[in-house]
Amino acid sequence: MKRVALFFGSFNPIHSGHIHIAQQVLKQHKVDEVQFVLSPQNPHKKTTSLLSETHRWNMLQLALKEHQNLTPNDIELHMPTPSYTATTLKKLVAENPDVRYALVLGADSEASLSSWKNTNYLMQFPRLIYPRKGTVLVNTTSEMVLQNVSLQDISATQIRTEKDLDVLKTWLPEAVFDYMQAHKLFSDI
Repeated sequence: MKRVALFFGSFNPIHSGHIHIAQQVLKQHKVDEVQFVLSPQNPHKKTTSLLSETHRWNMLQLALKEHQNLTPNDIELHMPTPSYTATTLKKLVAENPDVRYALVLGADSEASLSSWKNTNYLMQFPRLIYPRKGTVLVNTTSEMVLQNVSLQDISATQIRTEKDLDVLKTWLPEAVFDYMQAHKLFSDI
């Protein structure tokens, strides 16, 4: 049975920290693939600074192109919004009965999981948790927590407001940096 870890996010934009986490999931948990599920809008976050779905999807594809077993997934772009993880997961399970799914979650998301829609359904799936600044995990098993994952001090919010192109080059995959520059997606640069 194929094992797929699902990494949900708005990827606004995708950055090197996201890719680092997915590579650690592959390395440590021996899943066959990590799918980056592009969410049109996170129902738990209110933001007015979302780049268009088209730009985010294009950058996601560009960023993952050179990485084996890291793939983009646009299922939520074809579903009603808001998109809920449980609804998407139910659809994926129904369409792919030969796949065993796991969820990649930041420690902050794991800590708030009880507030998500259909939490009981989500709890049936293995959760692979990565560290997030300011979040301490309680009641988790060691199998759930990704080991030796360095906390990446990068956020999409920082990327959208950073003015130093040299800094941005270190935070973004080269193809994403080039795309953002070509489409003038950097703030005031």
